Amino acid sequence: MATRREPAHEHAHEHAISADPSELRAKGRRVTRQRRLIWAAFSADPEQHLSADDVVTSVQAELPTVNPSTVYRTLDLLVAEGLLRRTDLGSGRAFYEVAHEHPHHHVVCMSCGAVAHFHDEVLGDTAERIRAETGYTLGEGELTLYGRCPRCAPRP
Repeated sequence: MATRREPAHEHAHEHAISADPSELRAKGRRVTRQRRLIWAAFSADPEQHLSADDVVTSVQAELPTVNPSTVYRTLDLLVAEGLLRRTDLGSGRAFYEVAHEHPHHHVVCMSCGAVAHFHDEVLGDTAERIRAETGYTLGEGELTLYGRCPRCAPRP
């Protein structure tokens, strides 16, 4: 099941995607019916996080004969081409989301599974403080933090 998304910021991702994965064609890849249906699962809501099983279910609703391995290979291809990101949201399986032009991080509700995005500016000088404490310079990557969403948090 797709993860529920909480509005964590007023920053809209500008990278709206169309139902046609024309970026694949631009990269010299074929755009098959299966690839269109897989891409359509993400274009319906570019902010959602889908598991591979979610995508298989979505594609098989339109094309029942599609083999799940076709979906898995296509998800790997879309990640390799930089069109999707594979994200670990802590449920023991990978989730996929549209690769936006700017990186973001996630906070996941431990009760209901809701997911919210936040950006580097929220972290302030955390990377510098980590470098000062450990000597490590952080590379690009995402953080996934866990807590309780506003709906599930205990009321005072």
